[in-house]
Amino acid sequence: MKLGSGSAGAVIANRLSKPPSIKVLLLEAGELPPLASEVPFSPLNLAQTKYNWNFTSVPSKTIGQNLKNRQNKIVAGKALGGTTTLNYNLFVRGNKRDYDNWAKLGATGWDWNSVFPYFLKLEDNRDYRYVHNGYHGVGGNVVVNTVPFHAPITEGYLKAAKEIGYDIGDFNAEPQAVFQPPQGTINRGARWGTLKAYINPVRGRRNLSILTSAFVHKILIHNKRAYGVKFEHHGKLYEAYAKQEVVVSAGTFNSPKLLMLSGIGPKRTLEKFNIPVVADLPVGSNFHEHPSSFGFFFGAKTVTYLSERITVDHYNEFLINGTGPLSTLGSLETIGFVNSKYNDEPDWPDIELLWFTLSAASDKGEIFRSAMNINDEAWKAMFEPFTSIDTISCVPYPTRPKSRGFVSIRSSDPHDDPVIDLNFFSHPYDLKVAVEGFKYCLRMATTKAMRKFGVYPLPVSVPGCEHYERFSDEYFACLVTTLPFTIYHYCGTCKMGSDADPTTVVDPTLKVKGVEGLRVADASIMPVVISGHTNIPTMMIGEKAADMILYDLLHKHKHK
Repeated sequence: MKLGSGSAGAVIANRLSKPPSIKVLLLEAGELPPLASEVPFSPLNLAQTKYNWNFTSVPSKTIGQNLKNRQNKIVAGKALGGTTTLNYNLFVRGNKRDYDNWAKLGATGWDWNSVFPYFLKLEDNRDYRYVHNGYHGVGGNVVVNTVPFHAPITEGYLKAAKEIGYDIGDFNAEPQAVFQPPQGTINRGARWGTLKAYINPVRGRRNLSILTSAFVHKILIHNKRAYGVKFEHHGKLYEAYAKQEVVVSAGTFNSPKLLMLSGIGPKRTLEKFNIPVVADLPVGSNFHEHPSSFGFFFGAKTVTYLSERITVDHYNEFLINGTGPLSTLGSLETIGFVNSKYNDEPDWPDIELLWFTLSAASDKGEIFRSAMNINDEAWKAMFEPFTSIDTISCVPYPTRPKSRGFVSIRSSDPHDDPVIDLNFFSHPYDLKVAVEGFKYCLRMATTKAMRKFGVYPLPVSVPGCEHYERFSDEYFACLVTTLPFTIYHYCGTCKMGSDADPTTVVDPTLKVKGVEGLRVADASIMPVVISGHTNIPTMMIGEKAADMILYDLLHKHKHK
């Protein structure tokens, strides 16, 4: 039985249903995504619809002064295909040292040499320029392509990178400390999420049942063994029973929520809501992600993606040829990995830079203002004055943040949203590295290459930061803490590791400690976020999880 159809869940449903003798029930709380999700250029358009869970973080007591109620909005897909229906489609696996580090921390069998074959298995890279280097797969379910359209200023980003001492290369290979126009999970310019990659090809399998609009209330557990779930479908409650296992792939927020509602979690939390304790585990802790800000942007005397410049002709070009500006990955034109002065492992970069050929001002407040939850004062001071000019943005963040937040339940009512505390910059290291990232942005923006495209700093100060010298360390620290933004790389809430480690929830085979017949397989099991983007690594988790489950089933039948 599978719960969730996102980056890992769809993979597992596909692989487990391949043997005709195994029956799989896939329960998804959302519905089929709309046609609008096909367009990579505008992922945030769905962020305020029913295809997003529309969670918000708790108000911060220390940062976020330029956000409404000091809260961040959370993007987590609620549709068949999960968050792959509204993400940025980026193919960024992370550094091999990330996975070796997982293994060192107790996640045996998750080192780079063990996970790399699964990355190759899932990938179908269509660009021979990358395939030949030996770091990419062909023939897998996930189509990966180079974006067919780039704004002219992309040349400026890449030449600027060279000016500051970084090469152009493939950050999914080695070395990672390079810049590159990113590849994405797209096919003929359109989104290629797990719905297309893993679910659609197997929808005719008789042993695979898929039920959408199925909202799971709790996992059914007896004598510390999971035997099914209780779920709601169109207002009625049902129970479904599993002969073998229940596999939870509900995501970094809903997986821990579901475990806690079922009696698996911190004893104090469960007792507070009168939930019988099945297993006292640190569910919901170790929550973290890549903290940044969308508040550092520049003027540019070149054509960028102002909202009124997207025309009917562009839509026709996209629909007919799969090309044009609508095929860009949310206007993210260039990604680079760089090293801060605090990093003593140059082959393991500690900063990632994202260059967007637009800013929060570009759509005149229609989407970005709400998605980022910018308050009125910050909008009017920082962004509104620049809604009619060309702007670009640089979004840097520490790749290995040390701050940790938590996810918890609000009550025993499954309809209540989870409590989400991002706790950004609670560790001073993250802020120091973030400041170095903004300094890299400034260095690139003031190169000869960028000046050729008319890039210039805008005459604006972040509200609350006016008393600092512009572009000083103190100013950048103020910018990122008063206007923090989430990159949507949420992970860690059902931490994987050694069975003997009291900070872990699942063992290296993803089995929930102390409960039989129950696994978790999604980004929530990541012990530490990777130096990249979580979509593809989560698919890898799905591929590896499916193999482990199939092995156990085969092993069990052999010894009957």
